[in-house]
Amino acid sequence: MEIFCSAGFDVDVIGHEKLKHYLKRWRNTYTTLGETGLLEEQRGKGSTRRPPEERLSTEEKLKRAEARIKLLEAENEFLKKLDALGIKGEKH
Repeated sequence: MEIFCSAGFDVDVIGHEKLKHYLKRWRNTYTTLGETGLLEEQRGKGSTRRPPEERLSTEEKLKRAEARIKLLEAENEFLKKLDALGIKGEKH
């Protein structure tokens, strides 16, 4: 509880059982993967501890860049069509 309190979390709002769950999960991660397991992102759809961007091969970086370009081109086309119809998109 001290860890959460010292970090400024209200343990009564989070709930004591939830905190116990977090600590148990962190202990298990540390036991199985060591300190590295606590430093790497483990969340997401069936996370396989995806490698950081800098560890990707050149081919994989290129595939990701091409996919991003296609997405942005499609977004631009969509916005052009909205503009032609006189519909303004909202920026958040």
